[in-house]
Amino acid sequence: MNVGSSGCGAPPSARAYVFNATVVPPGPFGYLTLWPQGQAQPLVATLNAITSNMAITPTQNGSISAYALNPAHLVLDIFGYFAP
Repeated sequence: MNVGSSGCGAPPSARAYVFNATVVPPGPFGYLTLWPQGQAQPLVATLNAITSNMAITPTQNGSISAYALNPAHLVLDIFGYFAP
């Protein structure tokens, strides 16, 4: 997902985003992982329960990737960013 062009006010030159990540699953929820787009998916979870969690997610191109073990709606509220 391209955060830099989403209209959230974060510049495409950001090196990391600060999110409040919330999942709303229609059924059982396993976990959620966020990571920089273009890199391999890490073997760690960003969120392990049906709740919200702060996540600082690096980026190299203004975009991030997301993976949920089971289908879920993902709500990302951007709180800030780190830029050069």
